[in-house]
Amino acid sequence: MFRKILVANRGEIACRIARTCRRLGIEVATVHSAADRTALHVREIGESVEIGAAAAGDSYLVIERIIEAARRVGADAVHPGYGFLAENGDFAEALKEHGIAFIGPSPQVLRDFGNKASAKQVARRAGVPVVPGTDEPSASVEDIAAAVATMRLPVLLKAAAGGGGKGMRVVTNAATVRADIAAAMREGKSSFGDPRLIVEQFLPDARHIEVQILGDGQGNVIHLFDRECSLQRRHQKVIEEAPVLSLEPALRAEILAHAVRLGAKVRYAGLGTVEFIVKDGAAFFLEVNPRIQVEHPTTELITDLDLVELQIRAVATGRLPLSQADVSASGVAVEARLYAEDADKGFLPSTGTIEKLHLTDMVRVDAGVAAGMPITPYYDPMIAKLIAIGATREEAYSRLAMALRDCSVGGVTTNLGFLHRIVAEPAVLSNEVHTGTIDAMTAASGEAVRHPLEVHIAAGLWLWARKDRTWCGCEGLTAWRLGVGKSEPATVPTLRLVASGRNHEVTFGYAGGRDRLVVGVDGNVRTLDFHAHDNGTTMVSCDGLAITVTPVLSDTFAGFASAIASSSFEVHPYLSGSLLAQAGAGDGQVRAPMMGRIVSVHAEQGQLIAAGDVLAVMESMKMELSIVAPFAGRVTAIECPVGGTVERDQVVFVVTPESE
Repeated sequence: MFRKILVANRGEIACRIARTCRRLGIEVATVHSAADRTALHVREIGESVEIGAAAAGDSYLVIERIIEAARRVGADAVHPGYGFLAENGDFAEALKEHGIAFIGPSPQVLRDFGNKASAKQVARRAGVPVVPGTDEPSASVEDIAAAVATMRLPVLLKAAAGGGGKGMRVVTNAATVRADIAAAMREGKSSFGDPRLIVEQFLPDARHIEVQILGDGQGNVIHLFDRECSLQRRHQKVIEEAPVLSLEPALRAEILAHAVRLGAKVRYAGLGTVEFIVKDGAAFFLEVNPRIQVEHPTTELITDLDLVELQIRAVATGRLPLSQADVSASGVAVEARLYAEDADKGFLPSTGTIEKLHLTDMVRVDAGVAAGMPITPYYDPMIAKLIAIGATREEAYSRLAMALRDCSVGGVTTNLGFLHRIVAEPAVLSNEVHTGTIDAMTAASGEAVRHPLEVHIAAGLWLWARKDRTWCGCEGLTAWRLGVGKSEPATVPTLRLVASGRNHEVTFGYAGGRDRLVVGVDGNVRTLDFHAHDNGTTMVSCDGLAITVTPVLSDTFAGFASAIASSSFEVHPYLSGSLLAQAGAGDGQVRAPMMGRIVSVHAEQGQLIAAGDVLAVMESMKMELSIVAPFAGRVTAIECPVGGTVERDQVVFVVTPESE
């Protein structure tokens, strides 16, 4: 067994790996970038080596620095986690040359499967059906465009070295082919250090099924059952389940057999995931992820196995820790990924500081951040994973729904509200899902249905928590004085609570004591009573209903978690109509929607542009987004040099309207 393991990763997976190492009596250390000095994995693991600047290309992707860190802490093995260098054959080879074990498959297997094109070639040789498309990767825009031209649209562009949904673009319009290729190549280069792409036929509305395998490196491979991963956005999974309940038994058995045969063919070592697309009763090989997966906890819950332990033991000993007959499954597990992102803006990643964080203890939670920590544009914006298990699928989803209601995040926009929608969606609950389900949900309609008291409780908690403050100097917050001793709230709105792009105007006043407030939300007035408990919860009573909530509050955020609902609102002092008009008076300033790096600038000083024209492309959290002109006019200032970093709301262009 290994004596000391260096975890060459960050966030929740680094913390997860460290827990198993310590349980097995293995010493553990980790690495961090300059941006991650105070990160949760650094804090929890306790020994960490700084390996470079914030950008992954200057730190987590630099092989030499990881090896030097391993030597510095005296590690005899490195666990790569997922992402970063986890699928890099050169990394595994370099570790081997330095006498350090790589907890994963051999360098050659990594090269075969870490590259999507060669993975398809290996699958063909193993007799596994593959998705139609190219087998040879290319970094030539001309060659890739020519390949696209031979296929019917839509087609999928995939980073050859990619994974985790990064470096993927669906081409639906022949006119945008070259732009789509260029964007996918940039994302591949940024995320994996390799711009090469392959082209595949895109199969819409299919199911995404994966099989967990474990090998000893000698040709012995077993499966640990399968997972349903069809609920995705931006080609990245959001909800995962284990085991798969949607397939006919014969097709399911065929998929499991394909996965084991493929692993045995290459003498696979450690954990791996063989992924398939299932459409019209047929299964096609998609790729192999030669590493541990984000969604591995679902398999752990149904098998009662520690997958990290199995991975370490298989690689350390060259033997399988158990046989296929030893593996059994019971129940259904479902995982939800909580991200810092805005579901109402195309799942745009959100940056900022997590001011407050309450995560449930009802189910398993694997978290990567804590309150007070930043969400930066440099890495994946996942906050935590919630994993529930039940005797049936219905029970598992019910437990997950309750757990989500017992969570709240303040300071950054999250997908929590959208997760509420997913776990209540009829198509999801009836297991009639496919890879286009989330797209259909976002196209269909808006925000999650709120509990009738939700906004009142959030607003009331925020105001009640400030009952001992002096508001005299705070513009817009004079209603506390105006409402003293009265049973009606002030008529002038005091606050705006904002969520999912919707504003709620709040008025308030006292009603016979400082623990009773009359709160008006958009003209709907309710009386609320508050009573604080010693354990940090608060009892809120309204209209004969008493609800115990966990407040999650800051100066700019109002939220709570409870058994019946959870909420997250931005808090803004009310602005009068004239101030609002002044704030949006059309000064021509185009601002960055979030923090990020400018990849390219498409406008020139003095250029006439039309509304909707792309002015620049920025990268944040390994995602690209376009900054577009809000109206027609002339570009009179450019404040964003290529390669420069911009902050959220920073002015990047000034456009003079055409009429001026």
